[in-house]
Amino acid sequence: MKTSELTGRALDYAMYKHACKVSGKNPTDAEFDQGYKSGQFHFHQDKALLLDLVETYKINTQYLAQEWLASTAQGSSWGETPLVAVCRLVLTLNR
Repeated sequence: MKTSELTGRALDYAMYKHACKVSGKNPTDAEFDQGYKSGQFHFHQDKALLLDLVETYKINTQYLAQEWLASTAQGSSWGETPLVAVCRLVLTLNR
């Protein structure tokens, strides 16, 4: 599945794997499943995460044509919310 098509749990799983990579942890399906069930790793809904990602990756967001655009000089991604667009962009920039 393309990064631009990731939503919900699939987007959260991709962000979980990215977060593990950044923090030097080894991602496991079991850890993700257990954490997801208990309310962790819901990255696409964690509004506090938005500001951290925008600041860390120097991302601009804007609302155009009834969708959100997240962009940097290196690329851009669209989403139905600013956080979805930003998460998709972070994943795209860090392939």
